[in-house]
Amino acid sequence: MTTPDPARHGIPPRAVLDLLDDLERPGLEPHALAITRRGEPVLEATWAPYRADLPGLVYSVSKTFTAAAVGHLVAEGRLAVDDLAGKILGLPDPTGITVRHLLSMNTGHSAEQVAGLGFDSGELLGTVPAHAPGTHFVYNSQASMALSSVVTTLTGQRLTEYLRPRMLEPLGIDDPWWVPHRDGELGIEQGFSGLHLTIGQLTRLAVALADGGRYRGAQVVPAAWVAEMRRAWSDNADSPGATHDWAQGYGYQVWRSRHGFRADGAYGQFGLALPEHGLAIGYLGATRATHEVLDAFWRFADRVADAPLDADPEAAARLAARLAALDTWPRRLDDDPAPTPSDVVSPVPWVLHERAGAWRVDVGGHLLDVGEDAWRTHVVDRPHLAPAGEPYGAGSVVDPVLVLALRARRVGDVVEVDAVVPTSPHRLVARGTPGGSLDLAWTTTPLWHPGLSTLVVPGALAAPAR
Repeated sequence: MTTPDPARHGIPPRAVLDLLDDLERPGLEPHALAITRRGEPVLEATWAPYRADLPGLVYSVSKTFTAAAVGHLVAEGRLAVDDLAGKILGLPDPTGITVRHLLSMNTGHSAEQVAGLGFDSGELLGTVPAHAPGTHFVYNSQASMALSSVVTTLTGQRLTEYLRPRMLEPLGIDDPWWVPHRDGELGIEQGFSGLHLTIGQLTRLAVALADGGRYRGAQVVPAAWVAEMRRAWSDNADSPGATHDWAQGYGYQVWRSRHGFRADGAYGQFGLALPEHGLAIGYLGATRATHEVLDAFWRFADRVADAPLDADPEAAARLAARLAALDTWPRRLDDDPAPTPSDVVSPVPWVLHERAGAWRVDVGGHLLDVGEDAWRTHVVDRPHLAPAGEPYGAGSVVDPVLVLALRARRVGDVVEVDAVVPTSPHRLVARGTPGGSLDLAWTTTPLWHPGLSTLVVPGALAAPAR
């Protein structure tokens, strides 16, 4: 965590304190926050057991990086947005879906069609859409997957390889982990999800987007492309006159907002670009009420714009103390877990042991200490957590590990263990009695597959947590 001095950047400390109050409301669970003003860091903080040096899954923020790769290809003259995707990929395409249609989620497919599609570009392009391409917006992760295929087909490189010198390294993303695709098209990375970023890396993306693609003097995304990305290429309003943040227009793999525009991942992973306020914000969290997180940031932006900057040493001192003590314990997310069977969450049972007043959880033969007064973080090597044939599981990862941070409390006769996976937005609540198996339930359920194995990462990525 950096020593906060928001007033030096024209931000009243009270505005940040109010923002923290908003983010810590019931129903929201903040994990990490970073704020910059005019490209300069204002503060960076994490809520334990999340860590600033440990990358986490940012879900559909990945799509914005995929769009940036397409923008570099356009700038290099290797692609035009009106090129036919099927022609590039050598696939039948009866309706003429272009790269622009993929970028703007405007392939013409209905929501029902998209729900029935797998992540195979041939299936997407070969399914005649219910509407003419370019006339109907439906959020479509399959389109982003096809863009990943386009990049790899034209370059012979995966997204991370192609973006490394152009964008990733200038943003300080030196060893990126992007989950490889395993459903029909090998040798490419998920363009729609799967990228893991630290809070600092996510915020640097937001800084670049807010400054026309520049970061620390490097043009990490072509300036003309950023201008195209943020345009309202698709009308995404779900009703006439809708004014919420998912009805402001959709660009090229970014959402337009009531303030600025944003990279947006499930459960509240945000890279917010607010150039009109000179702000760029990174945020990692877990909530089903993502609109409340955005509302909190818009109130913050209004306070920054409207508040007089008076000396307030008392507020500055309170802010410093509060940032130093941030913790997700007790959790603030509404306790309404999805009804996923425990054996789907983990094919091996979790057994709780108590000895000399201390708790341990046995996870498939791994004995993990559980903290009562503090988090205990473990890196579980070679987890036996992936049933045969499970998609996006340990089989897609070299040297797979699972990072778990555990903390518990006794509630009557039951012990309740919070099991956070800090390389993701997700946590389990495990309940039971010593000597018995724990019942497992997600507070937010991982997308694509609700098992723990979908959250394994390479051992090298988890090294900071050892």
